[in-house]
Amino acid sequence: MACYYRQHEESAVTIPKYNETSSGGVIFYAILVRVGKVEWMVERRYRDFSQFNDKLVEETSISKKLLPPKKLVGNRQPAFLEQRREQLETYLQELLVYFRNELPRTLAEFLDFNKYDIIYLLQDLAQLFHEHGDALLSAKKEYNLSALEVFAISERLSLPCPPPTSLVLGGKFDFSHVLDFCSQLVALVVTPVKDSSCFAHDYNTVDVPIGLSNIIPNRLSFNLNAFRNLKALKFSALSTENIVDIELLKPTLKTICVHNTTITHINQVLLCDNLHKDCEVPSILPEALASSSSNGNCNLLKTDAWLELHELDLTGNLLTQIDGSVRTAPKLRHLVLEQNRIRMVQNLAELPHLQLLSLSGNLISDCIDWHLTMGNLVTLNLAQNKLKNLSGLRKLLSLVNLDLSSNQIDNLDEVDYVANLPLLETLRLTGNPLASSVDYRPRVLARFHERAGEMFLDNERGTQQELDTALVLSALLQSQQQKQLK
Repeated sequence: MACYYRQHEESAVTIPKYNETSSGGVIFYAILVRVGKVEWMVERRYRDFSQFNDKLVEETSISKKLLPPKKLVGNRQPAFLEQRREQLETYLQELLVYFRNELPRTLAEFLDFNKYDIIYLLQDLAQLFHEHGDALLSAKKEYNLSALEVFAISERLSLPCPPPTSLVLGGKFDFSHVLDFCSQLVALVVTPVKDSSCFAHDYNTVDVPIGLSNIIPNRLSFNLNAFRNLKALKFSALSTENIVDIELLKPTLKTICVHNTTITHINQVLLCDNLHKDCEVPSILPEALASSSSNGNCNLLKTDAWLELHELDLTGNLLTQIDGSVRTAPKLRHLVLEQNRIRMVQNLAELPHLQLLSLSGNLISDCIDWHLTMGNLVTLNLAQNKLKNLSGLRKLLSLVNLDLSSNQIDNLDEVDYVANLPLLETLRLTGNPLASSVDYRPRVLARFHERAGEMFLDNERGTQQELDTALVLSALLQSQQQKQLK
């Protein structure tokens, strides 16, 4: 990212061309700004140049005659436009030489430095938080920052001293306003660009440059040291692997949401700042920690542990498995992995507090003895998978809510495996082949026998007629079972 304060000797401005709009014949001059390896385009009319020059003359000691004069006749001739392009380019280059160490705000805004340069972008944020920070925090202690803004905050903290302009301007542009706001945030949302919904379901947006620049959001690495009191961290269309240091948040963060990215493993989130994320993750349960201390792994485990993480939501990514990194969050209660590519459920045995598991929209076709790894589940969502057999759910004795909608269940006998769960209250089977059969609802409710009236099937209690039919069918089932026993 650009930082004119540090890279003014590597900065340049040119006007390579001018463009005429198709309607109205308005001439825009395309300004190319380069700071180090960062480039961006700015389009301005001559009228914009004139207004900018008047304001700059008022604020600084430059001569008003630096700007080429306005011409009323023949100002659309190609030869004149080319001459003016050259003159305006020289004008901007002279300003950059004159203000070679630090740009005045007027010039910085005219050339869009406040959109792409660390110092000037943060001055805009500082002004916003100075004037509206309290209102933003009182309304909702959650705020959306772009990857560029988070990167700027991270980089600004590493600057050895504040730029001279910051000392002069002080007040509303002071970086301390940004730090104060960030330190009070409870929830942070990070997106490739700010206040835009166009990236919400587009994995490729992270490779799209920001605005008219060559800055790619997913190439911006940053730390989150300025956000010391966060309880919730949410990333959308941006990988958490952009984070190079999240150590300060591990003891306190309660919720992590990462949506609509190309991540394929959970360790890209939970071990985002660990260079050895692909290694096997040992258990960090107390009894395992005691034994691991003897082989030198204890410190590593404590460093990587998410001590208060209760909710992990990784909806809409490209996950193919539940890897061992989930062991670093032993207090996890809610695990949401919807709309991924998971085929097998594993590595959940060491999450004793897990109460909600949502795996809808995956590729799961088998559920074999899940009670051995997730015996304390209260809510299980397996909608939109490929399940046909439910025997693996038969011993999830604490299950209250079960969603099996839009699977491939076609045999009514499969319902028996979940009908015997003592605490089950809600069951969703809509969207399965079974749900299109004759008398589907009373036939399913009959499998619950005397509990049929307590059940919510597909979000509805049985009608009196359905329950009456279910009662008859239940009696017939019990009679058949008794005959089979004899």
